[in-house]
Amino acid sequence: MRLLAATPVRRGAQVLLGALFVYAALAKIVDVAGLATEVHNFRLVPLWSENLIAMTLPWIELLAGLALVLGARPRAGAWVAGALLLVFTAGVAAAMARGLDITCGCFGTSSVTRVGWAKLAENAGMLALAAIGSLRPR
Repeated sequence: MRLLAATPVRRGAQVLLGALFVYAALAKIVDVAGLATEVHNFRLVPLWSENLIAMTLPWIELLAGLALVLGARPRAGAWVAGALLLVFTAGVAAAMARGLDITCGCFGTSSVTRVGWAKLAENAGMLALAAIGSLRPR
């Protein structure tokens, strides 16, 4: 645990996760309609909330990512990113359990990633980065 909390490791995890979140957010911000369709395909939220989610989610991701990259409240950014990743992972698992053959929209509609085990593994890796990034400095 001491090695993971060391400043270079913790800071590296924060910057890497932050860069991923900034990239994902910007890809979604430019295509809100496409993101709304991706949210709809998961069939997890009420129809009335799909556009609201598509309009607000990328901005939350962007704020968390910038906090991580810029080092402005990076632990808070890691906690927000981790919470989002838990929700995203639950959505992917629910889609897999229901046998849905859909794309996740995780990095916008320009990057087509299918829901499946590879996506769960990717999310697990990002959750590990969030956990490391949320550690208190030593």
